[in-house]
Amino acid sequence: MRQVFAKVAAGMSLAAGNGWEALARRGPVLWLTLCGAFLVAGIFIVTAMAVGEFRERTLANRERELENTVKLIARHSDQQFEDSDVVAADLIGQMNLPEITSPAMFRERLSGPAANQMLRSKMSSVSYLGDIAIYDAEGELINWSRAQPLPKINVSSRAYFKTFKLNPQSEPVLLESVRSFIINKWTTIVARRLNGADGAFLGAMVRRINPDSYQHYFASVALGEGTAISLFDREGKMLARHPHREELIGRNFRDAPLMQKVLAQGGHQSHRGNSPIDGEERLGSAASLKHFPLVIIATNTTAAALADWRQQTGFLVATAALSAATIALILYLIIRQINRQNREAQQRIEAERLRLDTALNNMSQGLILYDAGGTIVTCNRRYADMFGLSHDVIKPGCHIREAMYHRKERGAFDGDVEAFCADVMRVVAEGTVSTRTHQLANGRAFQVINTPLAQGGWVATIEDITEQRNLEQERDRNYTFLREIIDHIPSRITVKDARTRRYLLANQVAGQQLGETSKTIVGKTAFDLYPAETAGIITRDDDKLLQSPDGLFLDEHVWTTPSIGRRYITSTRIGIRDRSGEPRYIINVVEDVTERRRDHEKIAHMAHYDALTDLPNRALFREQIECELEKVAEGGQFALLYIDVDEFKGINDSLGHHVGDELLKAIGGRLRGCLKQGDLIARLGGDEFAVIQTDIGSSADVLSFVKRIYQAIRQPYHCLGHQLSTDASIGIALAPQDGADLDQLVKNADLAMYGAKAEGRRTHRFFEPAMDASAKARLSMEQDLRQALVNGGFEIHYQPLVDLRTNEVSGCEALLRWRHPERGMVSPAEFIPVAEDTGLINELGDWVLRMACNEAATWPAHVRVAVNVSPVQLKCDTLALRIAGALAASGLDPRRLELEITEAVLIRDDEAALSILHQLRSIGVRIALDDFGTGYSSLSYLKRFPFDKIKIDRCFVADIAEASGSPVIVQAVVNIAAASNMTTVAEGVETEAQREMLRTLGCTQMQGYLFSAPKPASEVRKLFGPSDGLPVAAVA
Repeated sequence: MRQVFAKVAAGMSLAAGNGWEALARRGPVLWLTLCGAFLVAGIFIVTAMAVGEFRERTLANRERELENTVKLIARHSDQQFEDSDVVAADLIGQMNLPEITSPAMFRERLSGPAANQMLRSKMSSVSYLGDIAIYDAEGELINWSRAQPLPKINVSSRAYFKTFKLNPQSEPVLLESVRSFIINKWTTIVARRLNGADGAFLGAMVRRINPDSYQHYFASVALGEGTAISLFDREGKMLARHPHREELIGRNFRDAPLMQKVLAQGGHQSHRGNSPIDGEERLGSAASLKHFPLVIIATNTTAAALADWRQQTGFLVATAALSAATIALILYLIIRQINRQNREAQQRIEAERLRLDTALNNMSQGLILYDAGGTIVTCNRRYADMFGLSHDVIKPGCHIREAMYHRKERGAFDGDVEAFCADVMRVVAEGTVSTRTHQLANGRAFQVINTPLAQGGWVATIEDITEQRNLEQERDRNYTFLREIIDHIPSRITVKDARTRRYLLANQVAGQQLGETSKTIVGKTAFDLYPAETAGIITRDDDKLLQSPDGLFLDEHVWTTPSIGRRYITSTRIGIRDRSGEPRYIINVVEDVTERRRDHEKIAHMAHYDALTDLPNRALFREQIECELEKVAEGGQFALLYIDVDEFKGINDSLGHHVGDELLKAIGGRLRGCLKQGDLIARLGGDEFAVIQTDIGSSADVLSFVKRIYQAIRQPYHCLGHQLSTDASIGIALAPQDGADLDQLVKNADLAMYGAKAEGRRTHRFFEPAMDASAKARLSMEQDLRQALVNGGFEIHYQPLVDLRTNEVSGCEALLRWRHPERGMVSPAEFIPVAEDTGLINELGDWVLRMACNEAATWPAHVRVAVNVSPVQLKCDTLALRIAGALAASGLDPRRLELEITEAVLIRDDEAALSILHQLRSIGVRIALDDFGTGYSSLSYLKRFPFDKIKIDRCFVADIAEASGSPVIVQAVVNIAAASNMTTVAEGVETEAQREMLRTLGCTQMQGYLFSAPKPASEVRKLFGPSDGLPVAAVA
């Protein structure tokens, strides 16, 4: 439609307006006339320029010819003079001048017939020499090559002779133009000085150059009519000329311009100007002879030089005139034909205008044609009717601004008129087709297309697109709605052309799976997006769909994509055909079931394998044991090994679970490496592993296998930058002798492992029946402990600490006692380890702490209470809070509470323990280091944490009074404590000798049966009376 409007506008523009019509009629004629005039003028200008160029070229050519001529004559003349010099030199040689000693002898020898014959012979060999004469020292002629007897001639008046006679240093050869005394004509003579043996002047030999020889030679090289060639001496005197003019010979032309140039500058010179001889305009060229003081000048009249040029000029002028006349005639005929065609075109335009007006006014679109200035050339009625405009305003001659302001008044435009018009004209000036959409306040929408015209101006078409726009908006809303639905479907959906197999649509899932966007997929084929093998499968399935009679194809297969690799998919293809039944579209809905399948596989794997080490878990391991037990029934034998990693908990707590996990994976890998074909391994949980050693013959096979396990486990580990080492406790149960059913065998292997741990870890134990009884007893004790906590079966006894300086009770240590209803008093050494292993120690410790604080609150203010803290308790982050709560509840001053810890606490996890100790110190309680000296790093801990008290272990006190005892060690400890302001307590003091030795060594306090055994609270209070300072013996 846009092209149609453009063509219509182009047709209208030819007929629009009287000015356009006049231009259409007169424009070509005017241009042709102007072109013809310019062409004729150009012909004459070019002809004039060519004539001038030819004239200048002709004169330049003649100047070059004259220059060549004078050069030729100069070379010829130089050669002749050189030849005459040779003749003269030969004559002088024959004269034997060195032998002549006087002028008389010279006259005598050179005046005779022999000398004359010599001169004649030389003259016969050089035709251009006129003659040769010899003069004596007085200038008298004594011999002549022409005739005898000699005429009476004296040349002593000649200038050259005077120079020879008066100036001994003059040039030996002189040239002069003179009128000859012999022939009475102007001639050129060449005189040579003749000297005797002593250099005295004897005379002169004179050669005369015949002027006629020059004139004949000049005539032979002359360039034709108007040419003159002359010979001059250096004084400007003419010596010879062609054509010959006697009156000019001997005349001086030194002031002539060409002569001045050649005499001043030498070489070859040219000149244009009037001749000083005949007054005609001439071209001249001059050259000086190289070896003689002569000048050759050749001239040619300008008229003679331009004779050929005048003939060419006449031909050129005639040709130009004929061409101009021809062009004028042709232009006349063309203009007449154009005028006739214009009249016929005008008639056709009128008819076309009527047709165009009818077509324009019946168009459904509005149309306006503007000229380059924005003035309406023509418009149809539809434009005014669309906007309700007045036909009196919107008509040819109305400017676009006026039209737009009229529209604004009628409510058909609500923008800025000036900005709108400026923008339209700017875009049109750029030659760009522009499309604009205007929406009125009433909801109607119009599309305006401005199409620039090649001859200037533009055509605007206006179409009411209200209904079309509503349909498009509805279509876009539907498309967006459907697109939103498709993009949010979790399956991959694509639509492709059934013929080209190129994708026409793809949802977001398709883009994500293919590593593309839904837009970049469009236009590509499967071979552009997939590996060749996968693309081939897709094409094959598309072919199957198109061959299917029901237009449906289902498939499930493995699929490889560039971005996410190998996938499991289910594919549903639907074929859409056109009205003729031909395939048009292929819709493909692909569901990725990879994750679903992987989840199923992962769930199945997780049900039987440990997530951390990927070893079989307890459930799968039990199934494997069941299988092996079935083989035992057929006569086989195997060993079940339970493996517990020693000290793993400390590593896990101190370095973090991530390091612990890496260690467990490394241990699992090493255990797997110890297996032989048929052996089985599992991780049961935590730091416990289990191994089935199959096909064993005896316990020796098991021991060999255990040895390999220890060798593997005990090698250093490198886990996340940490170098670790560990060991294991291994329990072994043999089937069938240690159990023929699954649960019994597993329980026995577990008991054997605990037996190995009870023996100090880092070892192995085979199951023994006694282990079962021990396990049962331990289980019974654990149950009784729990019951005692509920029923209040525990008691606290207090053992006093005595100040060795004042013998007063300064404090008491709270000691836990268990009164079992059946077994009586149970030793703490029996139940405390069980409480620590089961975690009951935290509950027991809190109970002891609360009871001790409550009791100590009733004691005298100077008496402290000491409570032991288990390593298990110290690992609890809330220990400080619980102690603070007990102090607050009892009202006990924190400074009266001492907490006793053992070195084992610090050895296992010193950094964490020290952190908690600092928290306790911040509460205000005192910290005592119990059993000092029994560990291997006690001194280092004293440096790292400022303890309030050191308790010297009873092993150092027992033999302190003996000669081989430990007083030196105790003394060292006391000194260390004193230097750090710490109190020292000696444990296990039972004799007076021990007490005295401790007092002597400077120990601060003592504790032991020498003063008192541990007593219940009601009894220990009596020791705080007036007699508490007496050194009484212990009372059971």
